[in-house]
Amino acid sequence: MKAFKIAGLVIFAAFVYLGGDLIANNAAFINPPGPVRRIAVYFTLNRAWTTGGYPLPEVAPRTFYGDPAKLAVNITRSIKGFSGWHIEQQSPEKIVIRVEPSFWHHATRLLLTVSPVSGGVRLNAEATSSSGLPDLGAGRNDILNLFHAIGEENAIHPPV
Repeated sequence: MKAFKIAGLVIFAAFVYLGGDLIANNAAFINPPGPVRRIAVYFTLNRAWTTGGYPLPEVAPRTFYGDPAKLAVNITRSIKGFSGWHIEQQSPEKIVIRVEPSFWHHATRLLLTVSPVSGGVRLNAEATSSSGLPDLGAGRNDILNLFHAIGEENAIHPPV
């Protein structure tokens, strides 16, 4: 009987941890393509990307308009605004970011590719979890948080 109680407690703790992980990663189950497809993505992929073919529509490349030099400063400032995010390598075309592990997920390598477009830059991102295990949407969340922070930084410091 005592073994059943311990097993039940362990299973309950696992569900609480899993639920907390999904909540921490802003898993929006009701958005398209629907909860079944989203759960499949969260439980099978350990990376997210914006270059096409990613199954969730909110993870897409972003275009930011303005002076590319000022945009580069804003992008760097946005990255430095996250605690636990460190720029490992930076060039005009590519930024490699290490997102430190936290209680809810493993370390992530975030590759940001900067492509010039007319009047601004286009950003593609790829996030890969270092664990090799499904990241429960952490890579998706890192990309969306970064793009949101860049948009806010551009609003505060207009790149025109």
